[in-house]
Amino acid sequence: ILICTKRSSRSVCKMASTNPHTNVALLCMAVVVLLAASLVSAAAPPLLPLPDPDIPTGLNPPLAEGRVDYHGWLWLPWDTNTTTTTTTMLEGWFYHHTPEFWTHSPHDFEIMVSGKLMLDKPVAGMPLPPKAPLVGTEYVFTPPAFSLDELITSTVLTYQGHFTNGSFDTKQRYVLAQAKFVISDLTTVHYLQENASAAYTKLPYLSYPRNLSPNAKPTGIVHLYFLHLLEKSPDFDQIIHVTLDVASCQFASSDTPADLVRAGATFVLPDTINDVYHRVIESTHVAKLMTNATRDSDQHTTCRITVLEEIHCVIVPDSFAN
Repeated sequence: ILICTKRSSRSVCKMASTNPHTNVALLCMAVVVLLAASLVSAAAPPLLPLPDPDIPTGLNPPLAEGRVDYHGWLWLPWDTNTTTTTTTMLEGWFYHHTPEFWTHSPHDFEIMVSGKLMLDKPVAGMPLPPKAPLVGTEYVFTPPAFSLDELITSTVLTYQGHFTNGSFDTKQRYVLAQAKFVISDLTTVHYLQENASAAYTKLPYLSYPRNLSPNAKPTGIVHLYFLHLLEKSPDFDQIIHVTLDVASCQFASSDTPADLVRAGATFVLPDTINDVYHRVIESTHVAKLMTNATRDSDQHTTCRITVLEEIHCVIVPDSFAN
């Protein structure tokens, strides 16, 4: 066993001991330290942002027309120019409602898509922003049972079903209309591993802009939907509606205002604890933007966000009981 120390520009090494028993003990200690270091490294969650789609190689069960079940889609409305709340078409983000961690669950993906619902009759009282400032409750489209694998692989992107005010985790739930759902983009596909080794210590969110107008500029106050990024079971599936003050942002040299409103942008709230009892509701926080350019850096863009409403929250994997 050699002990080496740095002196100026050179290293000086000497025998730790001439006693073989002492050397064996030191060797065992060194092995324990190395194993502990490797376990700490292995237990760390993946660096952010995650790749998208986030589908591991050798996925089991594979994406092969499986994961057949009822898959609901929570509607998050986009800004419109309408002055009425009655409509026959709803555009927006649609979230897979709700994911689960179990390996053989048909719901083991966190998915956000963009698309539109074409209703079979006019429905009044829809929370169409910016006229409606808040979403207020859950609105869910549910088709008959289908293969989630076919959706993930873009084999089937059109569905028929019913549109409801509420879902299994709300006090109210009633059918508003029958509808045709057309998916235009699979924006986020994130596989959930039942045996993930570590959770993020601070609250991580994936962000989706409310204003999808091509003329929209990321200035002033922008509205975003924040989806809590799931990583280690048990976790909580949450969607909040926030505003971000672009004027408050301190930008990393590699980031631009456009990065703030990119669909699926990753934010971390450094002043938080990542568990359901410390989730953010109607409060103001500093949000740290995580980009590929700053992935291996400690320099990140920071902005002030304000939480306006919590749209959805359940404990997963057993969301029906929690």
